[in-house]
Amino acid sequence: MSKEGKWVMGVLMVFLVAVGFVSPAAAGTVPTPENWAPLVAKIIMGLSISLGLAGSAMGLSISFSALLGGGPDNYYKNIVVAMMPAVQGIYSIVVFIIDRDQINTDPYTVAGRAAIFGICMFLCGWYQGIVSAAGIRGILERKNTITNALVAGAMPETYAVFALVMISIMK
Repeated sequence: MSKEGKWVMGVLMVFLVAVGFVSPAAAGTVPTPENWAPLVAKIIMGLSISLGLAGSAMGLSISFSALLGGGPDNYYKNIVVAMMPAVQGIYSIVVFIIDRDQINTDPYTVAGRAAIFGICMFLCGWYQGIVSAAGIRGILERKNTITNALVAGAMPETYAVFALVMISIMK
């Protein structure tokens, strides 16, 4: 990571910590474990959705790099394969919407589910982009078909769906 990246991450962490300490003080409340749990759950949920969206963005950038390398003639023929990593971001938004109503009733479970799901969506989106790029490259080199590329790209998606189902039934 570059010096600028480390500096940005440091500023972001200081900001998150400052918000965590200033929020109860600004509200005039005394921090107790009951007050901190929903705040921590909200922070983890925010990081979770950010990880899912970042995984989708990384996967999309990888797959679209391969797609753009094929030239304008092959762009629309293979765009479905390149779009596959976008789904992890949608799954992250769905889990965020499902979990936001449960923050006050069970914040620890919500925080745990969100943390695990965010990491899973980040990795699934990233690796799905790599697999999709390889499929697009195979299509462009006439070594593979779009059907094979879609099936290969669906394998990381399968584990994203498993994670979505498990998070949905986890209590």
